[in-house]
Amino acid sequence: MAWATTYRLGCAVVTCPEYTYGVCQYGPAGNRLNSKIYITGEPCSRCPKLFTCSEEEGLCNVVRRAH
Repeated sequence: MAWATTYRLGCAVVTCPEYTYGVCQYGPAGNRLNSKIYITGEPCSRCPKLFTCSEEEGLCNVVRRAH
């Protein structure tokens, strides 16, 4: 789970003989004591310009530009 203000995210998984490890790096940093992980309100009501709303998840999606 990521924080409401998180917009950069990268994850990796590696499988070793006895374990599988997963790690994610995200930013801006979150996980501050007594801070809320999300912002309450209507889904997608605060999506920035150039973002679309994913109706199914209620999350903002970045619109990718064709190169």
